[in-house]
Amino acid sequence: MSRSMPDKKLERLLPSDVAADDTLYVVNRELKLVYANEEWMRFATGNKGERLLAKDWNPNVLDNMSGQSKERWTHIYRMLLEGRLPHHQEELICSSPSERRLYRLRITPKRDDAGDVAWLVHHTVRVDKGKDVVHRVSERLGELDDPERVNREYGDSITARRLKIPSFRTARHFQPLKSIGGDLIWHREYPEAVADLVHADVAGHGEIAGRLATKIVVLLDELAAAGNGPAAVISGLNRALLEVSPSESKLFATGLFFRFEPGGQRLICSSMGHEGPIFSRTGEVKIENGPPVGLLEESRTWPENIIDLAEHGTRFLVFSDGITEQFNIEGEMFGAARLLQAFRSRLDQPLDDMVRGIVDEAVRFRGAALIKDDQTLLALELVD
Repeated sequence: MSRSMPDKKLERLLPSDVAADDTLYVVNRELKLVYANEEWMRFATGNKGERLLAKDWNPNVLDNMSGQSKERWTHIYRMLLEGRLPHHQEELICSSPSERRLYRLRITPKRDDAGDVAWLVHHTVRVDKGKDVVHRVSERLGELDDPERVNREYGDSITARRLKIPSFRTARHFQPLKSIGGDLIWHREYPEAVADLVHADVAGHGEIAGRLATKIVVLLDELAAAGNGPAAVISGLNRALLEVSPSESKLFATGLFFRFEPGGQRLICSSMGHEGPIFSRTGEVKIENGPPVGLLEESRTWPENIIDLAEHGTRFLVFSDGITEQFNIEGEMFGAARLLQAFRSRLDQPLDDMVRGIVDEAVRFRGAALIKDDQTLLALELVD
């Protein structure tokens, strides 16, 4: 039997697209459970949720969590309740004694008559039954075993892709060591001025690295289409790379994943074992790191860090180690300190001029020494 909300008028808040085997539940501002449908009750019974089924109704949903998981969800719920997130969506892996299942969770804030967020509606649908999606992605990835196709895809999907982030100006220097390489820049825009940006650097360079970089773009296009949060997209990407790229099994990728929210003042950033970013006011911002993708099993996590541009500065740089680990003929490395100095000395210049000036300075530093890696320098500036 379903648990009901105390006030029946709240039932109008429930989404209309709930299928028979979806789970649905609602929590109030105190994160206490005030409604759950029958499917949720069955799910809880089969997934060690006895504490949430106790006679004492209205349990707090955080009571069944601990450690980093509890800390992470506390942060997500706080942002939703304060109106700093319009919604939250991610994929979850839930295991029963008999099978491993993948679900997509959508959390939608609902407001009361005063305009305050009063409830959080949780709608969970099972998504590992989408064989058509798996087949389509597998076909796309299979096409990338053809070197000529990789060259075309790398050019179309990475080199030539126009970068547009709402509320931001962008400029970039993108130079593969060969015709294609392991560096990539990917982005996607969503409704309500939300956008994602990924810069990644595949270990190595040349055709093999370029093939994996192009596969990463294909996978990001598919994973991000569901509107998942950064941590969920990275988790899905990591899982997919371990499963679908045996020919590049010795390769992995580092990178940064940015979620841009309306207004642009706050960024969500997840690091996949990558340096940076470097900001105009505070320099390199130390963020909680996760591992590279394609290297370790699915149990790893990628923390979502909140970066406030009012604190750190409205211009910032994202870069590959081909920039900072460039050596001159004396064996000196250009390094992050020189990059920061070159950045700050040009903050009064237009963004494109600034990027060209930084690259020119790195070239002068290198002198007659060889370039040994792909080079990417991406600059972003919040527009007033």
